[in-house]
Amino acid sequence: MSDKKKKSGKSEELGFGQKAYTKTTRLISQNGEFNVEKGGLNFWQSLDIYHELISMKWWNFVGLITLAFFFANLIFALLYYISGIDSIAGHEAKPGLDHFINSFYFSTQSITTVGFGKLYPNSNAASILAAIESFIGLLGFALATGLMFARFSRPGRNLIYSKKAIIAPYQGINGLMFRFANGNKNQLIEAEVDVVISYWYPQGNRRVFKGVNLERKKINFFSMSWTIVHPIDEKSPIFGWNQKDFEEKKVEIIIMFKAFDDTYVRQVYDRMSYVAEEVEWGKKFSPIYNDSKKGKILVDMEKLSETEAAQLN
Repeated sequence: MSDKKKKSGKSEELGFGQKAYTKTTRLISQNGEFNVEKGGLNFWQSLDIYHELISMKWWNFVGLITLAFFFANLIFALLYYISGIDSIAGHEAKPGLDHFINSFYFSTQSITTVGFGKLYPNSNAASILAAIESFIGLLGFALATGLMFARFSRPGRNLIYSKKAIIAPYQGINGLMFRFANGNKNQLIEAEVDVVISYWYPQGNRRVFKGVNLERKKINFFSMSWTIVHPIDEKSPIFGWNQKDFEEKKVEIIIMFKAFDDTYVRQVYDRMSYVAEEVEWGKKFSPIYNDSKKGKILVDMEKLSETEAAQLN
């Protein structure tokens, strides 16, 4: 197969370089993250607590905050316990476990600045500890509140892509297609997509990146699903290729999406990729639209990835 023009080695640059990886390296994972790991940094250079706290899963975040609250109270309860049984008034605890439990209860009241009134410091040591703990509690809860707000206000990624890209018949030729939809209820407008096809260029022992033409790269309202179509004509970098070519050249289809979120008044960006093993040949997407009883268009999101057999041109 002669395709010297399309594989001349001229390449666009997305920021991944051309020789920083092997032939089988995937550049962008399906969750949209760059497949890059940075080494050679010391502990403090690589530490990014804020990013970890706002990007971790919700149950991990809540669990970490709960654990920190329990651990802080445990430490102060131990200090109250050491300060003596008479350092906290308002209880009739016995020495030992009973005294430690009351110290823990007093610590939770101090760190939250609740102060029910039954337990109160009865020595200078306990008063100093309570003042320190109240100050730490105010800072801690302010920090936790800020993190909660940052997590809620952080743009969520809920674009749902078809599990596979497909090669399907299209207007007398074939087309590379995938479809996706917005899984949230927010309104996206001025949506735009760019698609770059990356493949291994053996002559230069490197990857080549080629931007491709799309049937439609911009829509005004992204209210339903959107099927992206790249016509595989003579201008396409994959013109004349078959499934074996995709696999041998380790093709990766890189998708870059941007839109304006009319609900939250902010710009939204997203990215995703399909590798050769995630491209199905001789398929077409099944319909997903129906008329609902309420007079609205019903988009069946469960069928977003459903395909049917189709004869390629």
